[in-house]
Formats: sequence, C-alpha cells, structure tokens
Amino acid sequence: MESEKRERQNIFHKGISVDHAINYVPISVLIPAYNEELTILDTVKSLCVLDYPEFEIIVIDDGSKDRTAEILIHEMELKRTERPIRRQVLCQEMTEIYETVYSGHSITLVRKKNGGKGDALNMGINVSRYPYFLSLDADSVLQKDALKKMIMPILSDSRVIAVGGMVQVANEMIIEDGEIKEFRFPRKFVVLMQMLEYSRTFMAMRMFLDSFNSNLIISGTCGLFRKDMVIQTNGYKTDTVGEDMELVVKLHAYCRSKKVPYKIAYAPDAICWTQVPSRLRDMKTQRRRWQMGLMQSLYTHRMILFNPLYGVMGVFSTLYYLMVEMLGPFIEFLGVMVICLAARLEMLNVSFMLWYFLLFYLLSTLITITAFFTRVYVLRAPLTVWQAIKVVVLSFVESFVFHHLVTLFRLTAFINYRKTKLQWGRIQRQQHNHSDNYEEGAGHGQRKERKKQKK
Repeated sequence: MESEKRERQNIFHKGISVDHAINYVPISVLIPAYNEELTILDTVKSLCVLDYPEFEIIVIDDGSKDRTAEILIHEMELKRTERPIRRQVLCQEMTEIYETVYSGHSITLVRKKNGGKGDALNMGINVSRYPYFLSLDADSVLQKDALKKMIMPILSDSRVIAVGGMVQVANEMIIEDGEIKEFRFPRKFVVLMQMLEYSRTFMAMRMFLDSFNSNLIISGTCGLFRKDMVIQTNGYKTDTVGEDMELVVKLHAYCRSKKVPYKIAYAPDAICWTQVPSRLRDMKTQRRRWQMGLMQSLYTHRMILFNPLYGVMGVFSTLYYLMVEMLGPFIEFLGVMVICLAARLEMLNVSFMLWYFLLFYLLSTLITITAFFTRVYVLRAPLTVWQAIKVVVLSFVESFVFHHLVTLFRLTAFINYRKTKLQWGRIQRQQHNHSDNYEEGAGHGQRKERKKQKK
C-alpha cells in the first residue's frame, strides 16, 4: 500500500516538473551584504548558472565599509538608475540603485543606510518584482538545481508559504557552476566538527519536525518565502538578531490566528553551501547570536507557548525549542553541578552514572554518524574508507567535546547583550574554492602584500 502511494507521488511530481516550461514560479533572490567583498562576486556569478527558468538577483548593500558595492559595479558593469520603490515594509532609506542584465538575468544592487540584516531583507522585498523571494547569505552558493528543488513543495501544495533548504559546509569544497567538483574533508578541527553537527541538525531534527508542520526555523542562509504573506506580517523584524526564526514563528502565529490553511516545508535535497567559522572566537560570536535570536523569538511570541490553539506546533515544537534549545545549556550546567554536589556528599552511584553517560553518548554519536552518511548518500559524494573511519571516530569527539564547548558558548548569550544585539555578525571570510583563510575586510592588494611579507 505504501509503495503504491509513493509511486503515485512520483508520477505526480514528474507531471509538475520545473523542466516543463509552464510549471514554474519566478523567484527574486535577495542577498543582504555587509562587508562581503571577498565572497559577493563569486556568490552572484554562481547564481547566474542556476538551472531555473526565471529569477532576478537583488544585492542589498547595508552600508558596507569595504568595497562590496564597488566590486559588483565594476565587475558586472552595473549602471546607476532612478527607479521608484514601493515601500511595502519598513526599512532604512535607499541611497543608490544600480541595474544590469548578466547572462540573461536581471541583477540589481541597492545601496542603503545601515540597519541590520532584517532591514536589508525588507529593502530587498520592496525592490523585488516576483511573488516569491529567496533569502541567501552573501557567503553562500546554491547547488545548480536548488531552486528547482525548493519550488517543488510549492508547486505540489498551494498551502506552502515557505520552504527551507539543506545547509552544508562549503569550507575547502571546490564548487564550480553550482556543482561540487571536489569533495574535500575540512582540515581545521573546528570546521570538521561543524560539518558533523550540520549533518545531524539538518538531516535529522528538521526533517522530523517537518513531518507535522512544526519547524520554527528556516535558516537565514537559504529560505524561500511567499512575498505577500511576509508583507502581511510586516516583513522581517529589525530589532532582533534572530530575524530568520522570528519571521517563521510569526508566519505560524499569523496563519493559525487567521485560520489560514498553510504549510511550512523543508526540502532536504535543495543544497546550499555556506562558509562556517574557522576560528573558535568567530564560532563563539555566531552561537551567541543564534542563542540570543532564539530567546528573543520565543519571548516575542510567548503567547503560542504550550497553547493548544496552535496545534502540534504550539504544544510540542515550542516545548522542544524552549526546553532543549533555549534552556538546554542551563539544564546541562545545572546537571553537572548536581553531579559534583552528589559526589561531594558521597550520594553518587558512580557505576550507574558512567553507564548512563556511555549509553547517552553512544546514542548521540550514532545519530550523528547516521545523519552524516545519509547526507553523503544524498549528495553522492565520494568517500574513502579512511575518511569514513575518521568520521566515526570524530563523531565521538563531537559528542564528548565539541557539544559541550558549544553549550558553553551558548551560556554566554546574555553577556554584552544590549551592546551586540543589533550588530551584523562578523566572522573571518575566505574566497570560495580557496583553502587559505583571509581576514574580513582585507582587499586584494592587502592580501598580496601579506603574501610578500610571508615570503
């Protein structure tokens, strides 16, 4: 019975394939950028080779202090225009707008006053022409068929108002024309740990929550949204660092309260390659921001917590994000304190505790290993026997060491909260298809000078 159902679904999906000229929806790709001179050109050019019938590219320069805009203007021969913009959602003032057609695709560059990532995306929504928009980070690269994969849930179900993609680690990968040419294992320990962590997060938990329409997060790295629905909810919130989660929770709340049939989907075969921090201090900054965004989103929409009127999402999903994602670091820290106190008072059954922890870490490691090899299978990535063994061993390290390090970083989320809550995240960037690390904000001349100094 199940096989017959799956076969009918396959036939249906083939019938609505984007390969058929009439079966597609035009998409606006929005790229908010702040000091992204190292990656912005590669990102925009990679979009021009996507296998999709019609889309436009809009880069929003949020008051960058480097050469982000200048590089795009020069390399893509953008021309300044005077184009009226309908402000459907609030954002900072525009200063300049440039346009061109490159490889058959419309490319727009908007320069505006600094207002943060959410504000930049609101400007992109105002500028965009098409009914759906894709939010894409300026250091990310879409796989060639990613737009096709992400639009499929929308073509097959009119209730779908947002779709999240599979985010994977791009560091040291060789990506050309939207395809992986060489699958490399990251050499840096921090990057390798994040690769294992991303596999577990995007392959396991999000697919599970998607099965009952309860995903509260679509990564800001790569998310597709129905524009009119986002406008009805007043766009991205500009006074939060977690604008991606806040928007998704707001869409859930809006549709539930207005009794609008809806679905927020996840497309695990729509791959987006993104750079992750290669330094611990950058990762600490990133994880603190993620934790602050989570807390802000749950507090802003606290009315849905444990509320049966919001269905499974209100009862189960919010409980998971509250107890596991938000309060998890505190619960783990409290657990360690209780264990230390129990040992001090000689009330601890050491043998039972060790066996319990061993079983817990074995289960966690098994989930990571399963998720990683599932990802390898989906990507059809070549993997040597030595690399497979390395993954198994390092999965234990990820559970025993890296997880607790991340927990510690998340615990620091309240430190300097008011000072950093509206700032763009700053991490060390590197050029795509390049293994050497570059300091963010360094120009081409600066990098050449550093190479001469090293010699």
